[in-house]
Amino acid sequence: MHRFPKILVVSILSLLLALSFIAVACTPASPANQEAPSPAASTTPEGAVSLPPSPPGTINTATGFISPDQLGTTLVHEHFCFAYPGWFADDTIAPYNREAALQTGLKVCETLKSIGVKTVIDPTPNDTGGRDPLLYKELSKRTGIQIICTTGLYTDAEGSPAYWKTRMAFMADLPKMMSDLFIKEITEGIGTTGVKAGAIKVGSSPKMTKYEEAVHEAAVIAQKATGVPIITHTDGPSGGVEQAEFLIAAGADPKKIQIGHVNNSDDIKYHRAILAKGTKMAFDRIGLTILYGVPDDITVQNIATLVKEGYANQIELSHDTVNFWIGRPIEVPPKAMPLFKDWRIDHISKDILPALKAQGVTDEQINIMMVENPRNLFLGK
Repeated sequence: MHRFPKILVVSILSLLLALSFIAVACTPASPANQEAPSPAASTTPEGAVSLPPSPPGTINTATGFISPDQLGTTLVHEHFCFAYPGWFADDTIAPYNREAALQTGLKVCETLKSIGVKTVIDPTPNDTGGRDPLLYKELSKRTGIQIICTTGLYTDAEGSPAYWKTRMAFMADLPKMMSDLFIKEITEGIGTTGVKAGAIKVGSSPKMTKYEEAVHEAAVIAQKATGVPIITHTDGPSGGVEQAEFLIAAGADPKKIQIGHVNNSDDIKYHRAILAKGTKMAFDRIGLTILYGVPDDITVQNIATLVKEGYANQIELSHDTVNFWIGRPIEVPPKAMPLFKDWRIDHISKDILPALKAQGVTDEQINIMMVENPRNLFLGK
């Protein structure tokens, strides 16, 4: 990455300041009766779609707004399509095959319908590959599965921070810039898609970086302006407590925060520490033991214990599946394939919920985690 010497930054800023004075001096005065351009006219790119406001208390989905009571059984963290940043550099050989993504998504949605899931939150952030609002809209229209997409930015290490960090070097107000983007995608729509984001996605490293702090601060500004929930990504077996503390200290509503990937850790004390902050908490990598090292039976035991301790109204469940990868296929050795057998969209319904019941978790408590808590995440309850 190129680093700008301080003297160069100062020189460039001085030059820009001088040029701005020259521009002002050379600009003819506007006629007294000339109207100033409206904010919408000055900020909406040509071709972008600006949608009317959603009614208060509703949730943005790919096909329009719904009432929170219409969510039903919800998986709070799944990806219909995904790629890590850099995928576009390989686009000549492996371009995004949207038709293949659609066909895969249709099969996933039919599986979801067969197990009684009504809604999926797809929290793919802006700066990775695979956030495709038009794909979500098509899937939803053809299957009836409600899909909520997000606006937001990923981690320092695995997102695309260079664009923002370059502006950081020139002393830009990053939280303001980022929050302007988040708010616009929530209130007016994502580009030309006619789809509004329904939540904000942020991510952090095991120790939050300055860049990630700016993203989190922007998320709080956007939440205050729009009322939508914040969904988080945490790396490794820690970070959730720090995220919750940072977001709450910045003014976020803890009841509208979902701390994610907590089953990266098998430490129930860590889980209790997050729950003590009053946020929602998602065991949302169920079935991914091969990558994150915590067996599902340990996760089931921890969930059952926390439910018995009275935390059922703060826990949510999901898989973090990637159902279609953009780019060249990742070749998994045949002998390793059985290790991924549980990383699928119906694993919780078919395997985990029965295991929780065997541990004494009731149908009512399962309904709380799968239906009521996602609804309350949007309601702030």
